[in-house]
Parts: sequence; C-alpha cells; structure tokens
Amino acid sequence: MEAKVIYMTDETLLEGCRRNDRSSQRQFYERHFNQMSWLCYRYVKDKNIADDIVHEGFIKVFKSLNSYEGKGSLEGWIKRIMVNCCLDYLRKTQRRPDPLPLSEINEQFYDEEILAGLQADYILEKIQDLPHLQRTVFNLNIIEGYPHKDIAKMLNIKASTSRAYLTEARQMLRKSLEQTYQKTERRVYNG
Repeated sequence: MEAKVIYMTDETLLEGCRRNDRSSQRQFYERHFNQMSWLCYRYVKDKNIADDIVHEGFIKVFKSLNSYEGKGSLEGWIKRIMVNCCLDYLRKTQRRPDPLPLSEINEQFYDEEILAGLQADYILEKIQDLPHLQRTVFNLNIIEGYPHKDIAKMLNIKASTSRAYLTEARQMLRKSLEQTYQKTERRVYNG
C-alpha cells in the first residue's frame, strides 16, 4: 500500500506551527532550511556554523510566529530573523578592525564581462573570502538590499563606514575576479 503525500501550504503549516504541532514545525523547517542555510552561509565562512545559526533562527521564528501578521512575504520575515541571528553571531565572535577612512578608498566598478563569465557558486566562494565586516556589509547591501543607514544601525557603525566597507569589498572582489579572468584567458590562449 502506497502512502499518500499531502502538500501543505505555508499558511496551513503556519497554523499548525502556531498550535505547536511538531509535524507542521518539522515540515515548515524542512521546506525553508536549505534557502536559509545558504543565506547564513553568505555571512559566516563555516557551513556547520551557518547551519547552527539556522537552527537558532528557526527557534526564534517558532517563538515569534504570533507576531507575524501576514503582511509582507513570509520568506522575507524569516530572512530578516536569520540575518539578525547572523549579525548577533558575528558581533559575539568577531573583533572589529578600525574603520577605513573614506578618503583612502577609490570606488571602482566590476567589468560586466568578467562577472558574466563566472558561475554563481564561484562568486559566492569569492564573497566568502572577504574579511567578515566587508562580507557582511556586501551581503546586507548588495544581496539583501538594506540601505547604509540601516546597516549602520545593525552593525553599530556609521553609514559612511558602511559605504567604505562596501567599496573595499567591491575592490577586493573585482581584483580577485580579474585575476581569475586573466588566468583563464592565459589558459585559453596557451591552449
């Protein structure tokens, strides 16, 4: 005899989670785990730590489900909790270097052809190589879309410092991607 698979919507699972139904909580967790794990991995370099942060984040999600009123996307609400958990972890574990003076940084932009030729996984790997504050600001601004004034509040820094970290992250990524592009170009020509 074959077991029936019943697909439950997020709304149905949410109602079950609010009633502390373990099956609904498990399904909800499993449905969103991979996406949230990758989100957290963008902030911390260690996949195991990222997964621990996701577990902690889901505990917070389940504890605060009653505060979610259905306004805005559920996924966005969960992401905000996960990002806050990542920032809490980074605050606890990372020592902040002195901020860079904005006058020392020259804004440079990516060469679109270089980015177009690389796969997303490789770019994620290069983002992971950034120092933690540059990586965090890059993720919050470029990937999550937070403005610098909000990032400044989250990280307890000035908005100008947030912009400086973003500029430095862009420069570091551009340099790394250009080096990769040049190596690839040499291999192609040298055959």
